[in-house]
Amino acid sequence: MGRVLLALAALFMLTAASAAPSEADRFSAADRTFLQAFSLARLPPAPAAPSNAWADDAAAAALGRQLFFDTRLSAGGRFACASCHQPARHFSDGLPRALAAGQTRRNTPSVLGAAHSLWLDWDGRTDSLWAQALGPIEDPNELALSRSEYVAQLEALYPKAFNAVFGPQPGLPRAADLALPASPLGDERAQARWAALPPAVRDAIDRRFSQAGKALMAYQRRLSLPLARFDRFVDALARQDDATAMSLMNANERAGLRLFMGAARCVGCHNGPLFTNQEFHSIGAPEADPAKVDLGRYAGLRALQVNAFSCLSRWSDAAPEQCDEMRFLKTTGPELVGAFKTPSLRNVALTAPYMHAGQLETLEQVLEHYNAPKPPFFDPAQHPNRPHFDLLPLQLTPLQMQQIIAFLGTLSSPLPTQDAWWTPPQAP
Repeated sequence: MGRVLLALAALFMLTAASAAPSEADRFSAADRTFLQAFSLARLPPAPAAPSNAWADDAAAAALGRQLFFDTRLSAGGRFACASCHQPARHFSDGLPRALAAGQTRRNTPSVLGAAHSLWLDWDGRTDSLWAQALGPIEDPNELALSRSEYVAQLEALYPKAFNAVFGPQPGLPRAADLALPASPLGDERAQARWAALPPAVRDAIDRRFSQAGKALMAYQRRLSLPLARFDRFVDALARQDDATAMSLMNANERAGLRLFMGAARCVGCHNGPLFTNQEFHSIGAPEADPAKVDLGRYAGLRALQVNAFSCLSRWSDAAPEQCDEMRFLKTTGPELVGAFKTPSLRNVALTAPYMHAGQLETLEQVLEHYNAPKPPFFDPAQHPNRPHFDLLPLQLTPLQMQQIIAFLGTLSSPLPTQDAWWTPPQAP
């Protein structure tokens, strides 16, 4: 996808920053067609999700919305998914690294558009939104509940809703009998309690746990992005309404658009309506903790292969032949070390700080990094090999960098205050 768009971008009319406005504002028929591939109006529906039979079920989505905003589903009743994925911040949190029961290692990515991704998390450690939703529940720095405690809360708070959507769960103990921490991922005591549970009980807990993830996924698939100024600009160009188009993006923003699509080569990774190729790249972002390097996709693949809730797991609703991404997973190669997922640039001007651990505070710092990148940090004692480096210096002028930043501001969508899926539900 990236190579194809780079080839098309070569046809996109490039204009120097010093060009006369009349020349800069000329968009050929090819330009207009090319830009339509980046409009939200061209974003297709979320792809089919064979591992989640309830992915597009309205009742499951309504239940998932309840779970997403419910702070009672956390240790101490203080946090919810929405504590870090805040609708008012376009489902991010404005922090370098997520902060809930503790501080996580990574920056909070927005969930907007996540339903279109094959891999979730910065390192792609999960292969579906439902599997991803389960990770923070048991993470001691996030919701910090064991698997049994979480299911106990579900049974205490939402028994009718779960039975209505997923059916009764045979073999599941009473909520009071699940109150002690038990999990295959917990501390020694929790793991010992988990091992002592009868297999049928463990299965019943895992099934209900996975159903919670599937409801959360159904909810997130309902979140849509309103059109941004850029999208309305592209639509006006397509209608040959140049006067409206020029009123929607000023000269600096249009110059930034041309640089983004052309000389700056941003489009190679940030393409399509969501401005991401959904792939993993090593861009030499500053190492957040040199004493404990983040191996990115290299470590994410190892977590993915042992994830008990992948497409190939027993809790998946897919047949094995529907899980080709997992069956033919690329697991080796030097380019995996230190590689992180290309984030969407939708709302990027409103979702600072940036990079996988929030290392860069401003878009100016991000452009400076791309303009004169430094090789990735390398520690032979921690890295399996020297991290691959995917960047070449852009050698842009200060004015050109500011123009790209101006263009990125046109990708901000208004908050859809009338969209119920963006708002907390009424208390049950």
